[in-house]
Amino acid sequence: MKLKIGLLGAGRFGQFHLSGYVKNKNCEIVSVASRTEESAKRVASKFNIPNVYWGDSWKAMLEEQDLDAVSICSPNYLHGSMTIAALENDCNVLCEKPIAISLEELGKIERILNKKDLIYFSSFQKRYLEISPIIKKIIQNKVLGELHLTRYFFGHYGPYTSYSAMSKQKWFIDSKMAGGGVLIDLGVHCIDLLRYLVGEFTEIEGFSLESVCKGIIDEDICNVLFRFENNVLGNISVSWCSEPMEIIELFGSKGTLTIDLQSNKPFNYKPSRLKRNPILKQAVTDTYNTTSIAQHELINHFIDCIINKKQDAPNFNDGKRAVEFVLKAYNLKKN
Repeated sequence: MKLKIGLLGAGRFGQFHLSGYVKNKNCEIVSVASRTEESAKRVASKFNIPNVYWGDSWKAMLEEQDLDAVSICSPNYLHGSMTIAALENDCNVLCEKPIAISLEELGKIERILNKKDLIYFSSFQKRYLEISPIIKKIIQNKVLGELHLTRYFFGHYGPYTSYSAMSKQKWFIDSKMAGGGVLIDLGVHCIDLLRYLVGEFTEIEGFSLESVCKGIIDEDICNVLFRFENNVLGNISVSWCSEPMEIIELFGSKGTLTIDLQSNKPFNYKPSRLKRNPILKQAVTDTYNTTSIAQHELINHFIDCIINKKQDAPNFNDGKRAVEFVLKAYNLKKN
């Protein structure tokens, strides 16, 4: 029997999720809910979804459809309340980032999960890029020696013109609805991937931000300095004001490695003798897929975990730690 899937939020990211579910033979999409009737019906027609809800009727969808799982791809300010409602209706959950925009919401979700035997995934698909386990293997095998510093830059043009679906409600650039600016948008991906690669972070030691492209209240470019539990230094820089770019730099006692996550030949290293290491030699020889397949791999694993009743990563704690990282940075700036 196939798992019954529902979608909350039929915008750009919701359709990314749907395209993944469509390709999975173990599930069927039975319902969709969106902010407007127009968008809900348009997406339902595109993906042949029989049950359509809009406005506040998303609550009825959770109560009526006997769903096995939901993907939550709504505006940020709804992630917490929709997750709570879904869990209370015994739905397994895959939630887009950020999984909540307040510590209070995180606490409520955690308390429910502790009482129920449900699968919860945070939608951090960058862990499922082909290159991610390769980078982790390089670090774990000390190809660069002892790691001292990591830098992660992630930037693109931002939501001002490219996110047309978001521009109508303007929630994306309203901190009360989005939870913040570019850090809560892109920074959560950065800290999650670095936690996967390097380890847990401890304290944030510096935070700078600016609004340089548009006259918005929150940051569209920022920089965070922090430290990992293993004493490695971390630096995350994110921007809505740059050409599309995503680069990780690793600095170790034996050399440095630069990884362009948007390139199918992503590795650059110094000094040249590092290539003598068979792990790095193989890594720089291979060609990597940089398409949206990572989201589909995450969805496939989510479905597999539901079927086998086994929680795996990226789980609630991963989503929680990413939000905590962002909120700690914002609080540092306030103080």
